Amino acid sequence: MHAINETVTNLHNGVRVPTLGYRVIPGHANTVNNVLTALSAGIRHFDISSHPDVEKAFAKAAAKTNIPREELFLTVRIANADHGYERAIHAFRNSLTRLQTDYADLLMIDWPNPKMYRENYEQMAIETWKALETAYKSGAARAIGVANYEARHIEFCLEHAEIAPMVNEARIYPGFPFTDNLYCANEHRIQTEGFLPENYQAVLSSRELAIFAEKYKVTPLQIFVRYLFEKGCIALLYGEDQKELESCFNAYNFQLNPDDVKYMDVMKNYGPENINPDEADF
Repeated sequence: MHAINETVTNLHNGVRVPTLGYRVIPGHANTVNNVLTALSAGIRHFDISSHPDVEKAFAKAAAKTNIPREELFLTVRIANADHGYERAIHAFRNSLTRLQTDYADLLMIDWPNPKMYRENYEQMAIETWKALETAYKSGAARAIGVANYEARHIEFCLEHAEIAPMVNEARIYPGFPFTDNLYCANEHRIQTEGFLPENYQAVLSSRELAIFAEKYKVTPLQIFVRYLFEKGCIALLYGEDQKELESCFNAYNFQLNPDDVKYMDVMKNYGPENINPDEADF
């Protein structure tokens, strides 16, 4: 997959996605203000947690603006508790209601093998994906995808899918390239969206990224964004500073030396180690 140099990229079904996005997740200070800040910074792609309070807060923020719905790209998630065909369909409808919209631009399974359904993984995984296919066929979801899937989960989904996932979202950043995951997604024309861990400041304040930021005369956050772009990934951001978010658009204006990208692949991981979806306690 080629490096991203444009502000949008095409999924394998033709849907266009802004290549800079913003993660709206629980636990961050003021969700309404954060969303308004991201919107003011020019971001139009939002990856929204399935937590009901987060969805309501996003809807409240969006209502405060005059931005047309069609200018926004909204990702809706199926939570771990809502796997299975009927539960997933019901949860998606509820999410749309809370978000005050009648469609999602991307509907995504949040995690491949939740603990509560683990004893019946294969059946539940198949049923849940079929629910997403139903949403896609009805037009309620313009694209469908998965998150936190490793290569084996992607392959299992594809074995039983009528419609292949368009997106896999995964934690990818300098020090944690998740190469097998990314390679598998690329092989199947699945677009990867990458993001930093929630304790992202540990990564951005690393000595290594400081060196690269100085070399390219940019910020560590811009290095992270460009690192993902060099790998053909969409970059998802956090943040509460409008100018910092605005600065990320500068990542379209420079390129990283391939040797520097290789160094970032093998540098120390300042975030958490890999979480095995088949053994995670959630």
